[in-house]
Amino acid sequence: MTRLGKIETSQIKIQVYEKCKSMIVSGSWAPGDRLPSESQLCEQLGVSRVSVRSALQSLEAQGFIEIRRGEGSYVKHFNLSDQLDLLLPIFALGKKDVLDVLKFRLITEPSFMPYVVENATEKDLQDLEAILEKMKSSTSNMRKHAQLDEQFHFKLTEIVNNSVVYKVYRVLFEIFNSAWNEVCNILGPDAGIHYHARLLQAIRNRNKQKAEEIMREHVLWTFNQIKNYYDRQETPEIPKVVLD
Repeated sequence: MTRLGKIETSQIKIQVYEKCKSMIVSGSWAPGDRLPSESQLCEQLGVSRVSVRSALQSLEAQGFIEIRRGEGSYVKHFNLSDQLDLLLPIFALGKKDVLDVLKFRLITEPSFMPYVVENATEKDLQDLEAILEKMKSSTSNMRKHAQLDEQFHFKLTEIVNNSVVYKVYRVLFEIFNSAWNEVCNILGPDAGIHYHARLLQAIRNRNKQKAEEIMREHVLWTFNQIKNYYDRQETPEIPKVVLD
């Protein structure tokens, strides 16, 4: 088994944890492997038993290892989908963070629209239509409107039928939740209704290319308007609601 180099700086407990976790994530310590004993870890890392024990307890709490009393610590079998659940706490986002999230959505959301078009059932289409209708009737309540806007996008990730996409976006929406109300207040209700109506029509028509193009246009427009607002505090120009 690969030996670890000694830790030389402060914040020992955190560094022991991070070093051990990196060995697991990289595969150097594979699922089922027994970790070095506490005394071996102390020797290899040059730290106290208290620091090692604290790190191991954290690794166990987060599902990376199993500590078996009298036997030692073993790397658990886990998958990415399980580990993404650990990221669910909500974080406060600054302006750059909001733009970074929107950039991530610009990179990813258009690319999975062909899968939405391919997988969407009649029930899925009805669900999307129902959310859209609720959005149209909630234009005077932006908090509710923001929740419905997010619900529409999250429904799309469900239709993709990929557990990793679902988990990643579950985390993303949890992180973005606190900022999304502000974003929707800046943009107003009309743009979301406009783009969602066009998306729904493209999905109904089973037009993968059109759905991808509309989603890219939608997220790019959102990114540009929010960036302009942050840069110059300008009121965005809302596109006219005209369906193709």
